[in-house]
Amino acid sequence: MTISPELTQRTAAAPANLRDVRGLRTEDGRIVRRAVLYRSEVPLAGALRSPDVAAWPPRTVIDLRAPAEYLAPHPLSAVAAVHAIPLGASLAPALAVAQTAELDLSGAYRHLVHDAAGRIAGIAALVATGPGPVLVHCTAGKDRTGIVIAVLLRAIGVRRDDVLADYLRTEPNLPRLWTALRAAGVPEPHNRALLGVQTGALQAVLDDIETTPGGAAGWLVEHGVHPELLAPLRERLLSRVPAPRSR
Repeated sequence: MTISPELTQRTAAAPANLRDVRGLRTEDGRIVRRAVLYRSEVPLAGALRSPDVAAWPPRTVIDLRAPAEYLAPHPLSAVAAVHAIPLGASLAPALAVAQTAELDLSGAYRHLVHDAAGRIAGIAALVATGPGPVLVHCTAGKDRTGIVIAVLLRAIGVRRDDVLADYLRTEPNLPRLWTALRAAGVPEPHNRALLGVQTGALQAVLDDIETTPGGAAGWLVEHGVHPELLAPLRERLLSRVPAPRSR
């Protein structure tokens, strides 16, 4: 697929779903740091920047797309270490065009996590050790990206309500997001469920993961993360524990 430079510049100038995953709170009062973890739709060549992002470009990029989704060489490869870690082709807009599926995405989300557990664990290790900021993206930045970000956040103790609220922040971005993706040549999926976000589907994934001893952190260890990386992951992403208030 060939995309004109002019079209790419227009669609990339104002990314619809790029944001800093910051300010979310853990049960012990810590918060996710600013400018360490970003999430987005597929980056396009041009001035990719958002008022929500303080430091750009990222230094580590985790690309969750399948090779068939690539529009062009990755525009951030000259300025960042780009790691291609394809997840869940069935959730990829370009590959789901001809598919019919249940309107409830819970099964698809759960299947992705079961099938890609080792790769998700590898992503957690990259986030813990790679230079930051780290950007995680797929094509739309909502399903595969939403699952990966949710697992990372729960593994460091972010409250579930905060995790779900971050997932839902994509919803108001969807009209502009799909307009930009269509303009860039991404086919719209026939399964209408894939056009939106479903809190229940993400809840189902978290319910499964959190049955593991140790919760989401224990699940990552079970699937390949060295236990000694859990502390660096928390320290990379979270503020210091707040000092107790004096009485």
